[in-house]
Amino acid sequence: MNHQYIRIAPNFRADILFAILIGFGTLALYIRTLAPSLLWGDSAEFQTLSYTLGMTHPSGYMTQIILGKLFTYIPLGNIAYRVNLMSAFFGALAVAQVYLIVRMLGGWPIAGISSCLMLALSELFWRRALVAESYAIAASMIATIWLLFLSWRVTQNWGYLFAAGLVGGLSMGIHSTVLMTTVSVLVIMAMTTRKRADWTGATAGALFGIGLTFLFFLYLDQHDPPSSIYNAVYRSSLSAIGLTTNDFDTPLERFFAIFPAQHFWDYYFTASPEEVSRRLVEYLSFYPAWAVIFILIGIFALFKKAWHNGLYSLIAFLIVWGFAVTVAFSVYQEFYTPAAIFVYVWFGLGASIILEQIFQKKQVGTRVLQIVSSILLMALPLWQSRRDLNLAITSGYTTFVRRDHIYPIFAPDKAIHDAMKITNRIEDDAIVFADWDKLYSYIYTAHIEQGRTGMAFHEAWITDNPSLAQTTLAYIDANIDVRPIYFTVFMPELTELYQVQQINATLYRIRRK
Repeated sequence: MNHQYIRIAPNFRADILFAILIGFGTLALYIRTLAPSLLWGDSAEFQTLSYTLGMTHPSGYMTQIILGKLFTYIPLGNIAYRVNLMSAFFGALAVAQVYLIVRMLGGWPIAGISSCLMLALSELFWRRALVAESYAIAASMIATIWLLFLSWRVTQNWGYLFAAGLVGGLSMGIHSTVLMTTVSVLVIMAMTTRKRADWTGATAGALFGIGLTFLFFLYLDQHDPPSSIYNAVYRSSLSAIGLTTNDFDTPLERFFAIFPAQHFWDYYFTASPEEVSRRLVEYLSFYPAWAVIFILIGIFALFKKAWHNGLYSLIAFLIVWGFAVTVAFSVYQEFYTPAAIFVYVWFGLGASIILEQIFQKKQVGTRVLQIVSSILLMALPLWQSRRDLNLAITSGYTTFVRRDHIYPIFAPDKAIHDAMKITNRIEDDAIVFADWDKLYSYIYTAHIEQGRTGMAFHEAWITDNPSLAQTTLAYIDANIDVRPIYFTVFMPELTELYQVQQINATLYRIRRK
């Protein structure tokens, strides 16, 4: 057993207690500032499909949907709120796990608590724990894998590798960033592991997790409610992605149609050099200078104590963070959330080194310095986030929620009320085409809030070109004489092909010319 673990082993129960308290405190803060109801875009999709159990958009959220279903049984708020709660739970769990990781790597308790405060209160992380998304959940999965990997390093019990592989396999149905970090596991195992049992355990766990994830996919694929991405998006627009109905009539065909065999590595370095440079500068601005110093010290300290742990965390961080910095996606900042696990563990270890140097000194006045440094480690994260904390406690939201309109503060059910302006004006058997941002807020409102499942909602276009696909036109032609068809976005080609009646500012009915 490595010496850096021995001195913390007797405090394991105390560390678990501290982690639980940290987790509950963080969860209380996140619940206080949680999005209170239905949202838009991807969040609305997760809120809807977690209840109806339908297939989602790429790149695979089968495990998340199954977990989300469990949260829909919690008797608090509406269905949408309960799915938001899942992000808060896993975000708080990730924060608590960071404390345990810092302690397992030999960090001081006060430094571990400070790192948890830094993570929990950082805008990049906090905001992703308030809405139905996959990033806070992915962060917790990464932390879980790291904890299990460290437990294996300490005990040499292959069962921890099996569990780590299982979590990694299941995480294929949560977010690709978790899958990326398995590279670091394989590298360290290849460099340090020769036991067949370890490799067998890790492989068996991963295969079991992947198998369960695929079973989740098969279940969602077979269940196929009207709200599924198949029905809401793909079946009415197959020609836009070069497919026919014959290419979409088996589970495997549907799997490869919406999850094409294009590896996520292909997305690296798709952003322009100028954009990458801008993001690098921006990323550094997210951290105060003193925190950056602690983080850098922590990286070097971890390599010095145990090079394999240092290399594991650095490889995993660079893969996930490098993806965020270089990908062309406009939502690149979301990928910083899983990478934050590594950053704030390094912060905790760096703070531990500073404390260790101070506490080793025997000069007069050192005791005062020790007390002051410990207080500062606790106070600085709180002071840095004082405005958000004050608003969170007094008003239930933060400065960044208000600034970026993450959810409507003073109109919690705005998405539902806005959707009702559409659903209350149309027939129970209507077909409605909408843009992605509003699509699932309409589906949730009609199918879940109002129980009007006869309404069919579809995305008007699924490519970068905002035009109707040939299969969309054929679908309209097959239904226009028997069902009312509406658009909630105006497309110039509509007037060329159909009679268009404007119902209100955002609703248009089409008929044959």
